[in-house]
Amino acid sequence: MIHIPAVDQAFLLLLIIFCLGTCLVRAFWELEQVRARRITSPRRGRTTERD
Repeated sequence: MIHIPAVDQAFLLLLIIFCLGTCLVRAFWELEQVRARRITSPRRGRTTERD
């Protein structure tokens, strides 16, 4: 088995955490953009009010 120094292990761990965090932030950002677009765009063909 290959022995990796503790400093390198810590660096790799921080790099992985940074990458995963960035992915999560980007995914939530995309979901928020879709939700905002859906709220601001008018619904076509559907009316919620009854005459």
